[in-house]
Amino acid sequence: MNKLHRLKPLFLFITVLLNSTFTLATDVDAKQQLKVKLAMLATYQANFTQTVVDIENTLLQQATGRIVLQQPNNLYWELFEPNESVLLADGDNIWNVDPFLEQVVVYAADAALENNPLILLTNPDSSKWQEFEVSQSDNQFIITPRELNGGIESLRLVFNGDILVELESQDGQQQKSVLSFSEIKQNNPLPDDTFIFVMPDGYELDDQR
Repeated sequence: MNKLHRLKPLFLFITVLLNSTFTLATDVDAKQQLKVKLAMLATYQANFTQTVVDIENTLLQQATGRIVLQQPNNLYWELFEPNESVLLADGDNIWNVDPFLEQVVVYAADAALENNPLILLTNPDSSKWQEFEVSQSDNQFIITPRELNGGIESLRLVFNGDILVELESQDGQQQKSVLSFSEIKQNNPLPDDTFIFVMPDGYELDDQR
């Protein structure tokens, strides 16, 4: 399995396709309501199951993992065996750890999240809201960038009350990822070192900043 294929499921976390027809709230109303929901995600911890399919709905990958989020701009994402990998965003950098290749790839956070709906999830006070359109149907919000760059098409967030329970994403190649969350803890304190990256011994660093 090449490096690009292994990295792709991580970045599928930040893209979405909506397959259903919805009665949509106006963009302004939907944005305001979503901001209120996201403001309640000061911290977020959950396990997840992930299913990735291609444009023909062929199963590409199933995985399980864990996500930890802290606003603003901190994210820890881990896939469990046999697809082991870690993505850590510390506000300035995004670190991707690949145990299979014993390699760490680091990106500048600003560049990696450019025109990316995930920036709204990790920072609901972001000045980037004007770059996205938001629509709503009941407990679902769909975020799409106004200018598609081939990498991200949209992001759908599903809430149960004020709790985020599902995220569906699609990239520019029409690959779709569905994350279903369980064992959710919202707004619980996190250890101080949760988003501090430590380079694993013996790993190669690929600096893409």
